[in-house]
Amino acid sequence: MRRAAHILSLPASLWAVSVAAETSAPDYYIEALFAVSTAETLTEFCPAVGFDPRAANAQAEGVLNRLAEDGITGDALLSLTGIEAGVADLQAAFTERYALANPTEDSICAAAQAEMTAGSAIGRVLVESGQ
Repeated sequence: MRRAAHILSLPASLWAVSVAAETSAPDYYIEALFAVSTAETLTEFCPAVGFDPRAANAQAEGVLNRLAEDGITGDALLSLTGIEAGVADLQAAFTERYALANPTEDSICAAAQAEMTAGSAIGRVLVESGQ
């Protein structure tokens, strides 16, 4: 059984770009980044679930369309701020909700299953892998 000391410590900086503009990222954008990164992380530590790239792409397309409707495209998308802090807050809440401060494979898989059962944004990009 693998242990993941900090399962959700994936840096949000993978998506954040530091620039001078002060446009706060919309909550739905931060939530989408959190959902996909968390789902990917869950699949790394729980062999019972896999990542569905088609579902993730569909979610991403919906978010990009919504951003465009809100006038956030191109360089404006790159100038969004607050992403790292927003994702970190969601990660902390997720870790607390599922008691993942010292996770085990069982607790990680239980969190993944709960998200799939709830049909959350995280759960919608997870699939059972049959292992």
